[in-house]
Amino acid sequence: MERLDELDRKLLLDLLMDGRAPYAELGKKYGLSRQAIYNRIQSLKKRGVIKGFTVEVNPRSLGLNLRAYIFIVAEPSREAREESEKLLRKYPQISAIHLLLGRFDVLLDVLVRDIDELKNLLMEIHSLKMVRKTETFIVYQSVKDYPKHPIEGALARG
Repeated sequence: MERLDELDRKLLLDLLMDGRAPYAELGKKYGLSRQAIYNRIQSLKKRGVIKGFTVEVNPRSLGLNLRAYIFIVAEPSREAREESEKLLRKYPQISAIHLLLGRFDVLLDVLVRDIDELKNLLMEIHSLKMVRKTETFIVYQSVKDYPKHPIEGALARG
C-alpha cells in the first residue's frame, strides 16, 4: 500500500471532486506555491497513486442505454482462458473484466445500445474457447453508481 501523508490525501480528495482544479487555487488553499502543488501531483502520478484524469460522460448521451453484467463459467484450461481474456479486452462494449472466486469465474460489465447489440455480443462471447456458460443480468435502474465513494472514504479515514 502506498504511503500518503495528510496533504496527499487532501489533494486527492480535491482532485476527485474537480480533476481540473487550478494548481494555483489548490496552492492558495494549502499555503503552498503552484509549483509545489504541481510537484506533489507529479509525484503522485509517478508513484502510481493517480492513474490519470478523465471526463465522466453520461453513457445515455451516446446512445448506450443498456447496462448488463455477464457472469461467465470458464473452462479450466489456462491457455483457453488467456486467449479468451485477450479477445474480451478488444470489445468496446465491455467496460470492465473482473476475475472472480466462487461460482462464476469472470464478470463483464457491459454497456450497449439495445437488447439486439447485447444479444450479438453474447453470441460472440459464447464462441470463445473458455466459455462454458454465461448468466446475464440486465440493469433496469441504478440506485447508486458512484465508484468514487469508497476511495473518498479511504482518503478521509487516512
